[in-house]
Amino acid sequence: MFEIGGEYSRDEIHEALGGSKQAYLPTVGGKVVAVCVKPNLNPRAPSVVLCGRGPIIAAAGAALAQQREPLPVFLKRGVNRWEYCGKLRVVASHYSGPTFASLVADSGREPSDVSLAVELA
Repeated sequence: MFEIGGEYSRDEIHEALGGSKQAYLPTVGGKVVAVCVKPNLNPRAPSVVLCGRGPIIAAAGAALAQQREPLPVFLKRGVNRWEYCGKLRVVASHYSGPTFASLVADSGREPSDVSLAVELA
């Protein structure tokens, strides 16, 4: 379906997987179907995803943290250019504590703006 290193539009990602074309964690039926993140907000991506705040974002992040099947991960490389990084699986999630703090550190984001840090492998 997708080739590692290939670039795809959000329309192509949506056609293949469903979910929102705008959300960075598009969902279908309460399950996250892809991870589409911007490196400037997630500098350790694709291995670490930082989820923001707000009810919709926090709910999608919580759903991601619970999923065990591998998910396609994309990094934004330009206007409507998303690089496919492969299918990665959630290996840990952190809502607070020292690991959370270290994953948020040097991201350019305030810890108070991050609801969850998810590690992928």
